[in-house]
Amino acid sequence: MSESAVPIATRHVMQANKSKNTKPELLMRHALREAGLPGYRIHWKKCPGRPDVCYPGRKVAIFVNGCFWHRCPHCNLPMPKSNVEFWEAKFARNRARDERNHAELVAAGWTVIVVWECALKRGRFDATVSRVVREVELASVGLRPAGRVVEVGYLKPWQHRVIWKRRHR
Repeated sequence: MSESAVPIATRHVMQANKSKNTKPELLMRHALREAGLPGYRIHWKKCPGRPDVCYPGRKVAIFVNGCFWHRCPHCNLPMPKSNVEFWEAKFARNRARDERNHAELVAAGWTVIVVWECALKRGRFDATVSRVVREVELASVGLRPAGRVVEVGYLKPWQHRVIWKRRHR
């Protein structure tokens, strides 16, 4: 089904979903200001992909991705049951666009930070924000290599095992 053949009701529902100034994005911006990192641009048009938060001088782009629309690898969300072909194509286009934008930024020497919506939930918020702040600060002083993508808010699989063992001794 092509985008022009999408039913009007579905089209209105999709248009009602905000693409800018979402709650996770606002939380991230507030946390960055609180951490002493103001001076960012939001949805900067000169940057590929128009990152949610962008520090042009530091060459840092932060994308706060919604789990549903960008298909979070951590949430394992189910595919919508109706019009599956349309949704599969839609999600594939979203992911391809994200990868293309990240690749352009990395090629230009930017640090790309990807924060998933679920990593900003209660219980993970503070750890996620502190990691984002650390990555922004390290990128700005040149202690991290330029041109890389960093996903924050989740532990590596081996770290989960170490924490589990500590808790269950």
